[in-house]
Formats: sequence, structure tokens, C-alpha cells
Amino acid sequence: MSVVQLAAEVEARGLGSISLPEHTHIPVDSRALVEGWSVEEHYQRTLDPYIAGAFVAATTSLEIGTAVSLVAQHDAIALAKAIATLDHLSGGRVVLGVGFGYNQQEMQDHGVPVKQRFQVVEETVALMRALWTEEVASYEGRYRRLSPSLSWPKPARPGGPPVLLGGRPTERNLARIVGWADGWIPAGIGVTASVAAAVKELGVRWNDAGRAGAPEICCFLARGSRDELAREIERAAEIGVRRLSVRLEELPRDLVLPVLDDMAAALPT
Repeated sequence: MSVVQLAAEVEARGLGSISLPEHTHIPVDSRALVEGWSVEEHYQRTLDPYIAGAFVAATTSLEIGTAVSLVAQHDAIALAKAIATLDHLSGGRVVLGVGFGYNQQEMQDHGVPVKQRFQVVEETVALMRALWTEEVASYEGRYRRLSPSLSWPKPARPGGPPVLLGGRPTERNLARIVGWADGWIPAGIGVTASVAAAVKELGVRWNDAGRAGAPEICCFLARGSRDELAREIERAAEIGVRRLSVRLEELPRDLVLPVLDDMAAALPT
């Protein structure tokens, strides 16, 4: 099913968003993977999320998400403009999920220093936010730099799209989320006890840091029956998670619409 067809079917059922993954390419040497990670088959065939997102923007209400974008592997200035353009054209419907990546060869092919990718991602986000929010923007980091510059369009959403950091609930990741992100996309599937504990801890740290509101959390749900999905949604609501996603990319075409029907039916009325 094309992303255009999928977007229409998702919107017709009253669901809120489509999130797209990102890999520019998949090096075949599995020894290049960060320990504990594996390449799932569906990642071998992915669309560019920003070009595909432009087709999602043709809907009237769907949010356009990335889950996740490997922003360190982009030219930060060009990526900032692409995201700002997509948000501008969609009327402020972009949600930017970012990740550090786990395929070391993929990073190296893009010239990203593997051990420093965490700082590269942080600096990339900071530079993009400067371009999104400042009339004359500049940035000076270790890996990203921008001389005083004009850039248009600005995102439609004030401050630019929210940035959700994808990853495991490690001490460092929680600190990063509080420090420079707007929320979290937990790695893995399901609203588990460990996710619930991390969401609670993140909320405490968020408040202690004096940040306004609450962090946005997006959890991936395990596919199941309508009753099972409803229970997962209820568990998510109990811990303050309002943004939920079900992975469809590995499904056969004839199962996509039934899963969308189940998701819509499981939502509270």
C-alpha cells in the first residue's frame, strides 16, 4: 500500500498520525551493528521520510512523524530547511523523532564519528532550532557550525516541531531528554513496567529541571485484538502517555486495513 493510500485510510478512521522510519542505506556487514541491535528486514526497504511526509501533508489533519530520523547523517542546514518546509506546508503538523543510530558502518559512510554521534545529534537539533526560531541564526558547536544566516520558511508551529528522542531508558538518555528534547520514544514494543517506571522518573526530572508542561511520550504498541489494544491504550493513559503507534511496515497489504480498523475501534470514545 502506498503512503498516499495509507494516509487516506488512517485519516478516514480518525487516527492521528503516520510516523516514518529512516535509513539511507543498510550496510550488509552485521559486524558493524552496535551491540544488542539487529537490522529488521523491513528496514531494508524504506522511503525517504521527508519526501514521503510531503504526501502525508496532503491530508487535512494527520501529523507527520519520524520514528526515528537519523539526523546526524544529514547536512544539518539542509535538513532544517526540509523540515521547516514540510511543517510550513502542512500547517504545523510535523513531529520529529530523532535517534542516534546503531549501524556503525552506516554512520561512517556518512562521515559521522561513531562514538561522538550523541553530541552530533544534540548539536544538529540545536542548529536546526536556531534556524527555525531566529531571524538571523548562528550556531557554534564542535561538530556543527552556522555563520549568521537568514533562512526561510520558518515552521508553522511556533518554536518548530517538537523533538522526541528515541532510545532506551538509560540514565544518559533521560538526562538528554530533559536537557534538550521535548519528549521520548521508548525503544521496543509495549507499555511495559520498565517503560512506566521510566516515564514516572522522567516526569520527576522534567519538573525538577523547571521545564514547562510534561514530556511527550510516544510508545509503540504490540499488535493484538481490539480488546488487547484497548487494554494497552488504557495502560498508557494511566501513566500519562497520549501518543501511541502501531508498526505496520512489515504487514502484508491485506492485513493493514483490518489492523487500522482494530486501532480505531480500540480508542476510547
